[in-house]
Amino acid sequence: MIDFIDHITNYASLLKSGSVWHDSTEVLAPVLGDDDNDPAMNDYIYEFYCYLSVIVDLKTNYELKFVEGDGEYKFNFPRKAAPKKGKPLFHAFESGKLAFQICAGTMINCDYQREKNHPDISFQLADASDDPTEEDLIIIMDAKFTENHKSRLSKTEFYKFGGITDVFDLRGKPKTIIKFNKLADMFGNCLITNGRAYADPTDLKLSKRWAIKEVEHFSPGNRKISVIG
Repeated sequence: MIDFIDHITNYASLLKSGSVWHDSTEVLAPVLGDDDNDPAMNDYIYEFYCYLSVIVDLKTNYELKFVEGDGEYKFNFPRKAAPKKGKPLFHAFESGKLAFQICAGTMINCDYQREKNHPDISFQLADASDDPTEEDLIIIMDAKFTENHKSRLSKTEFYKFGGITDVFDLRGKPKTIIKFNKLADMFGNCLITNGRAYADPTDLKLSKRWAIKEVEHFSPGNRKISVIG
């Protein structure tokens, strides 16, 4: 996990040096809390690593601006899904015009209020409010960390993410195009892991039905990242 933490620090420094945010000595932090023994800590660190990896990739084609949160969340991202209002996020600009927003752990309102499955990363329309609904979503991403990089995503994880894309009505064509750079194949609803994908690359009917992709081996220094779906 130290590799992920090192990369988070490096990415934060890279973004800051690129004038995404300035006039501050603060460093972006993935979590709030002092319990280093929390068994869920690795999951949150991995989620934040994935979030910053995507942000850094987008720097090639967009001007990115960091939007500070409020109070203790000024530079800190919440450990669990939380209301968007007052939390930090990034805005992506193209030719001086706001193109979309990139949020981490934002709660999304939908017609199925019992389904509290909020995405780890959500790409939202430029005019998305501080209380976003499914109508504000472009694509979503979830990150799944495993201690064993040879293990596969479980059927439960795969089906749950498929259910989320269905609940949020994301099975159709994205509302706007997002131009990634090296991560171009990740334009879509992605289930990301440092392990292996669940789906068989030779049978992607269910992946296509739910409009989801799996990104396997997503970790620092790994050149064998594969996008399946």
